[in-house]
Amino acid sequence: MKNEKLIYSIDLTGPAALDEIIRLTIMDTNNKVLFNHMFKTKLVDYWDSDINGIRPKDIYRERMFDDYKEEIQSIFNQAYSLVTFYSSTFILKKQGIDLSNKQIIDVADDFRVIGDGEDTIDNLCDYYGYTALPKNIYERTGIDNAKAINYCHKEMEKYRKTQQS
Repeated sequence: MKNEKLIYSIDLTGPAALDEIIRLTIMDTNNKVLFNHMFKTKLVDYWDSDINGIRPKDIYRERMFDDYKEEIQSIFNQAYSLVTFYSSTFILKKQGIDLSNKQIIDVADDFRVIGDGEDTIDNLCDYYGYTALPKNIYERTGIDNAKAINYCHKEMEKYRKTQQS
């Protein structure tokens, strides 16, 4: 059965030139988790863990992204739209994931005020009243992030419909 929309949360190492995916969570709009894994990196062995709460030591025993590529592609193929926060579609495409014919809905685009450090998922959740996202980044999971994205997207859609009527 095809889903109209899937939610995904992605965490990267940075810097942009060397970005690698270190966590990917995909769920449907009912918060059913379809995929949730962390990945070992190929090249990058250090990053600012304060950004995503994932330390290099957390992933050294994980499998590589490539080991899951077919499964990830199969899940993404089930959807017309992909909803996320700061989409990072370029890195998914770089890793061989085909996102053609997918509508990408980046809730950060709708929320973005001045495009700086204030445009965080924490501030998005504060704005829309989502309180289930752990404040401590090191306690936060990909599932926590994806649920927050899903909730905020639904709230944005409600506001959008209200403004249109």
